[in-house]
Amino acid sequence: MAWKFLSELNFVARCRKYNIGLWQCPNFLFLLMGTLTIVVMFATYIVSQSFYTETVTIISVSLVTVIILTIGSLIIRGVEKVAEANIIKSEFISIISHQLCSPLSVIKWNIEILQGEEGSSNSFSEKQQLFIKNCEKANETMLKLVNDLIELIHIDQGKSVFVKQPLNLADLAKTAVRDLEHSAKPKKVEMVLKIEENLPRVMADLKKMKVIFENLIGNAIKYSHEGGKVEIQLISKDKEILFSVKDHGVGIPKYQHSRVFEKFFRSNNSSKFRTGGIGIGLYLVKAILKYFGGRVWFESEEGKGSTFYVSLPIPENTPIAS
Repeated sequence: MAWKFLSELNFVARCRKYNIGLWQCPNFLFLLMGTLTIVVMFATYIVSQSFYTETVTIISVSLVTVIILTIGSLIIRGVEKVAEANIIKSEFISIISHQLCSPLSVIKWNIEILQGEEGSSNSFSEKQQLFIKNCEKANETMLKLVNDLIELIHIDQGKSVFVKQPLNLADLAKTAVRDLEHSAKPKKVEMVLKIEENLPRVMADLKKMKVIFENLIGNAIKYSHEGGKVEIQLISKDKEILFSVKDHGVGIPKYQHSRVFEKFFRSNNSSKFRTGGIGIGLYLVKAILKYFGGRVWFESEEGKGSTFYVSLPIPENTPIAS
């Protein structure tokens, strides 16, 4: 705890982290303003004790005010620079994501045409069919990444559209598991889906909930060992629908638990086990759930796996999902 507090005081390292100079770094300027304010206050006290004239007191107080305003102005400029950099980054990601959507969609469309042409299975050799399948998987991965980035920007900018409608989560879970079979097969990961019968519907957005289910199940597959198992459960509990995804894979180091839902955060195990992704899936899950009054939390132990939980409130007088 003490070490964490001391690291917070290391303003030089924190300023370098954000790639800004000391005189533009709010951490350094805030500390400088506090130090100078204390020094000037003591100096003013000493001067006022030595000189008993109102003029000297007024000049001293004015000097303190000028120093505080100057440092405060520098702090504001530093914050503005950080905010401007964040806006530029968001705009850049938005532009790139939208530009990538078109060519990726064209690639997907052409692959579907090749696969759907009459007699195509006979015209392509087994090796060529494998190449086309690999292209399809890579393209789907890129499309998901781009769509997640676009959703991220829309949520951060408050432009994301959320539609509340009665939703059958059981059907959504089945669809998500079926769509992610292509990710589980190469690693021989077994997906076990358990759904409680007669689950009530929830008020949520179909597309947004699909993002949540696919990210959590996809992560469980990604961080599972070869030949592992992913357990997916959907039950009702205490006027809530509880969705859980459990894996027996690499787990998350305890010292990184507090950062799991941060934007662009990736656990050390990501690089250690060479897993893909850019660290926005769990951030999206948490951000989306806020709009529906839901929660997300997890339990994890390094080397033993992780379990992620999602809860959504059951509205009153909600019909049972058929």
